[in-house]
Amino acid sequence: MISSLNILYHRRSDLEDLRAKVGDIQPQKTLIQVFSGQVTFSELQVLQADLKAVFPDVPLIGTTTAGEILDGQVQDRSVVVSLTSFESAQVQVAWVDHYQDLSLAGKSLAAKLVETTPQAIIVFGCSIQGEHKVDVTPLLTELYSAFSNVIVAGGQAGDNGAGEMSYVFTADGIFSQGAVAASLSGEKLSVHNVYNLSWVPIGKRFTITHAEGARLYSIDDQSPRDLYEHYLGQDVVRGLPLSAADFPLVIERQGVPIAIHALGVYDDGSCHYVHELYPGEQVRFGFCHSSLLTEAATAMFEDIQSHPAQALFVYSCVTRKWILGEDIKVEISPLSKIAPTSGFFAYGEYFTHPVQQCYLFSQTMTVLALSEGEVSTSPQASVALGREMMEPESRQLQSLRALHRLVETSANELEEVNLQLADLVNEDSLTGLYNRRYFDHLLEAECKRAQRSQQTLSLILLDVDYFKLYNDTYGHVQGDSCLRAVSQVLKAMPRRPSDCVARYGGEEFVCILPNTDYAGAMEVAHQLKTDINKLSIPHRASKVAPHLTVSIGIQTVEVVTAMTKPEQIIIACDQQLYRAKCNGRNQIIGASEI
Repeated sequence: MISSLNILYHRRSDLEDLRAKVGDIQPQKTLIQVFSGQVTFSELQVLQADLKAVFPDVPLIGTTTAGEILDGQVQDRSVVVSLTSFESAQVQVAWVDHYQDLSLAGKSLAAKLVETTPQAIIVFGCSIQGEHKVDVTPLLTELYSAFSNVIVAGGQAGDNGAGEMSYVFTADGIFSQGAVAASLSGEKLSVHNVYNLSWVPIGKRFTITHAEGARLYSIDDQSPRDLYEHYLGQDVVRGLPLSAADFPLVIERQGVPIAIHALGVYDDGSCHYVHELYPGEQVRFGFCHSSLLTEAATAMFEDIQSHPAQALFVYSCVTRKWILGEDIKVEISPLSKIAPTSGFFAYGEYFTHPVQQCYLFSQTMTVLALSEGEVSTSPQASVALGREMMEPESRQLQSLRALHRLVETSANELEEVNLQLADLVNEDSLTGLYNRRYFDHLLEAECKRAQRSQQTLSLILLDVDYFKLYNDTYGHVQGDSCLRAVSQVLKAMPRRPSDCVARYGGEEFVCILPNTDYAGAMEVAHQLKTDINKLSIPHRASKVAPHLTVSIGIQTVEVVTAMTKPEQIIIACDQQLYRAKCNGRNQIIGASEI
């Protein structure tokens, strides 16, 4: 059985009253979480001293906040102290006081908890480093990977929106760079987590075309600021970056939607975000209204209600609090009907997803539910509350839901049409292969990808031997049939999804083979040459064979660097093809250096 008591702290006497309510304490089976809207170092020193005096030897983790949660009520600039006593679960606290290398910090934190076998780890991390928010994903990844089937929860420390300095602390230290963690271990301990985004993607998809780390330079080849202006208007642009939080960009990773919003805007129109972004990823604008929020809150309540819960901890994004305003109570208040509830509004939330990865979320509400032993649940109460939350829906909200469906359905239909048009634009009408235009675009993208990953890139250029004589002998209609037959061989070539085959022009074809060395490219070329020979297409005007043959040039770049240009690779490969043709055709010649 878990006992959880939550109070507002003003002075030491409040802690003494809490101590009297709790009675006997077993420190190794007790956890204190502190959510402090008092965010200065001196205030935290006083708070820490009071906690140590009243609760000596009790495991303690705390964080500064941008809002606090106390039994379903939203607080501001207060201090919430949550004391949780476990029947059998063991509590261990650890911390790191450095952020120079986040992966190393995660490994260090895990090493300090290695003697436990936790079911859950609650983490509070400092969020501000220099001018930017910290992407703590490498730390979470290392911590999560160190323990099997663990749920990592918690969030990034806040500072009441100032964006200057955040702190996390234990009984032994206060840190502005680092993280604190509490592991919860016990066979009887039941752990469940759930999250609510509520922002849903709406409208067309956009493709990230230039990003470096967390700085986004272009989407669909235009700056983020221009994108915001075109789709959201001048009012949003004037209020950047905060104004864009109402319509965050939604990106999917491993099928999980993540909302991201700009944290800074540069003179060139680029924007800074918390998460790293990558060219080729797709994003959409996110949208939320009260009806969506109510639906999601009801689903979250029913999810938590269906699992054992004796204590609930809420780690929610401060942006959610700012944007939703009073509506935030729709999802916060009902939770106290299930179990004692406490938590804080963070600068990012940690959530372990069933896809077996721990994410740094933003604009998301997360809940950690804990229990030991039997817990009585009331499905009828869950249904009743769900109806209570859903019934007071105005005609305006009904209209908003219908409007959302209209916009989303229309966008999906337009996207399908655009995909079909894109296929037509990128397709060679005669052979059905990609055309030269698409090949040029893809080769440039693959060069950049190979440069980032330090991988090999190979190119194959194939030319039908004496094709002009073939046309003169058999006619252009038969010549077109010949090219279609060759293209079918190229289409049937066993290849990975990243490989590309295109018609380069006239009787020339080209293959892009990412992460393929010279030997691998040569193997592919020999197979193509063999399969085309097997077509046995008569060519009595050929000067090398009685049937249709091809000449092939190969160029492999072992290490693609920033100095490697796509046109250089094409010229070099064309030179190898030229050598094959000059040496008598019907052969393969290549090189592995430019």
